[in-house]
Amino acid sequence: MHSGLVPRRRFLSSLAATSLVGLAGCIDDYDGLQYRLSTTPTAESLTDLTDDFVLVDPTTIRAQAAIDYSDAYKQSVVDTLFETGTAESVQWQLAYNRSFGTTTRPRPVFVERDGTYYSITETAQTEFTEERWVFYLDLVDKEPHSSDTVVSEPPSSLSETDQLVVKRAIETVRGHSVFDVDDRALQGRGPNFHHEMDPEASELVPSPPFDYLKLGDEYPEYLVPRAEKGPVNLTRYTFTIEEVASSREKLERHVESNVVDAEFDTSDDAAVVNVVRAATDRPDGRLYTEHGEMSEGLAQVADRLGMTPHIPEEVDDRTTLNGALFSFQGKWYGASLWIRR
Repeated sequence: MHSGLVPRRRFLSSLAATSLVGLAGCIDDYDGLQYRLSTTPTAESLTDLTDDFVLVDPTTIRAQAAIDYSDAYKQSVVDTLFETGTAESVQWQLAYNRSFGTTTRPRPVFVERDGTYYSITETAQTEFTEERWVFYLDLVDKEPHSSDTVVSEPPSSLSETDQLVVKRAIETVRGHSVFDVDDRALQGRGPNFHHEMDPEASELVPSPPFDYLKLGDEYPEYLVPRAEKGPVNLTRYTFTIEEVASSREKLERHVESNVVDAEFDTSDDAAVVNVVRAATDRPDGRLYTEHGEMSEGLAQVADRLGMTPHIPEEVDDRTTLNGALFSFQGKWYGASLWIRR
């Protein structure tokens, strides 16, 4: 367990509940704070829990782009991490942080090389804008003329990459309620040409080789293919890597000591056990709810999960603390606490 997560009696007594503890349910009309502790079964052994955090093949993580990056590019980012201790990638999030009240906490990610295990952590996000070509399908009210080239799927004459671009553009249109993507910002209308794609080598840029794409037979919709260059908002992620264990057994010990926040047991204080049992009980939807002042039982649970220092003094609307981990009766659970007014 994390060190220093001992209950603070002064804090607990100040939050001692006078309100009735409720189980899962909605109390949306209550004019005050509502607390919801949600749990998710994660593993039935420490070995299984550790397995969930080990990234066997980082290249399986998809890029945040309609057209995925190549495995070679992704592997180059990982290799740079091992070689220099830090690496950057655009729109490819190898590791990430989760909201934890007034701060964030990393979701554990471990990778193995030559029998040694390393932890990868996201240390920064940088937002920026870049000019890119975007291919999209524009819904029009007119029907094509007999001389127009009309297709109903990506033309087989296109390159494999261009066919995939058209396919992704179709998926974007079908994901829109009225097929018309004009109300979106340019980058949301269709796939953009990222750093591994060459617009100059594409038949879709600047003028696609077909005039219309037809969707549907009984009630057809006609869309005009367009390629447009404009601003695309992107995120650059920065990662660091650190050695944490020289064997799988030691990695499990690392997870137990540094990742798992608390170990609850039926011998704990009755108020604590009642909260944890209710929050992990399937009939209750694995959701424990109370309102008003936080009860002593929930306050102790939140404290042992490392949440107490990161609960804001004032909650104007809502706050969430995600990604805590604990064990109870031989099983491991993820836990999140929602606080809202």
